[in-house]
Amino acid sequence: MLGYISSTRKKSCKQCVKAKRRCDLGYPCCKRCFSKSLDCAYPNASVREAEVVIRQRTPDLAPLTQVGDNDLLADLQPAGPEIDPAILQVSTSDSNSSSSPESWSDVVGDWEKEQEGRQRQALYWKRSQEPAISTHILPKIWAPSWLNEEQLLFMVSRMRSFVPTLAFTGSNMFIHSALYKSHQPTAFQDSISLSALYLAKTKQNTPILARSIEEKINGLIANSNEWSLQEHLAAVQALIVYQIIRLFDGDLIQAGIAAKHNRLLELWTAHLWKRSFAEPIPFSKPWDAWVFYESLRRTVMMSVFMRGGWNALTQDGLCDQVPVLARLPLSKGDGFWNIGEEEFEKRVAGVDGRDQLISYGDFSLNWMPGDDMEGLTEFHRLLLAPCRGHLDPRLYLDGM
Repeated sequence: MLGYISSTRKKSCKQCVKAKRRCDLGYPCCKRCFSKSLDCAYPNASVREAEVVIRQRTPDLAPLTQVGDNDLLADLQPAGPEIDPAILQVSTSDSNSSSSPESWSDVVGDWEKEQEGRQRQALYWKRSQEPAISTHILPKIWAPSWLNEEQLLFMVSRMRSFVPTLAFTGSNMFIHSALYKSHQPTAFQDSISLSALYLAKTKQNTPILARSIEEKINGLIANSNEWSLQEHLAAVQALIVYQIIRLFDGDLIQAGIAAKHNRLLELWTAHLWKRSFAEPIPFSKPWDAWVFYESLRRTVMMSVFMRGGWNALTQDGLCDQVPVLARLPLSKGDGFWNIGEEEFEKRVAGVDGRDQLISYGDFSLNWMPGDDMEGLTEFHRLLLAPCRGHLDPRLYLDGM
């Protein structure tokens, strides 16, 4: 920043005199006023007494988008942006001098034009430094959406079917049949047992079922600090099953208690997703790795999906989890879920796994009304019905 300092001025600025501090006679403001952002003014200053010196300051590292136009212009101007009032004194000794009112108006006009030119140059410089962002890389904005009654009924009925499927087969849409083939975590075994008890629900054993679920959840909470990644996955899967049982069955009268555990499910799911990247498991076979991580991706998806469905059911159809769901990945073709290890080895050869994933948001946008539904799996249909069902009712009407 440039400043002016007089070689003959003896009087300190008014702010330093008032504060009884030593003034370095810097111009247009002294160092003390400059650092404290004070209004610095000198008595009886003369423009002819000034000489240029350089005053340094720490560079501003804030990006241009965070700096106001006025601040930018002030930094770019080599001289002070304002004229000291003492400079504008009009001499009365010589009416023909350059300080007469007639000639002074010309000086002021020239100075204003010069300042306008500097401002235009500074603004041009600022705009030229702003990067141009391609619209192709801008993020998509996903907002919460409303579901109609038919879409909600389809979602709830499909999610409730996870429970009997787990009880009869030991798997469902987010728990692969080969996931716990060699080792069964306790949470997985408990979820199957309570699913079977739920299928045998009566008025007499309903309190037992509700109490058992509550105790199992408390046990999961108590041991949560000791989970391996596999145990963490099984715990989240079990909690999803328990939430589906209690939230979507009015006969149990457990929805109020279960709704409070949605926050716990959200927290455990977020930690599971983060751990899957921070603590990768070195599986010996590609098949085992795919089964585990595909089950994990589906578990995270169904955790958010279920909480969004519950919010829609209780908030007049508003699904508040759309922004989160839209960013979650899923497999494109979904053709590996129902095949065995041998078939997997044949079909996966030469396929880049990264090319087989797509975000839920992009997957839903790729579906157009009238597209062939024969290629859709039940899992993909469940995902499409809430977000594209209003455009293509076939997604939920044919399965109700």
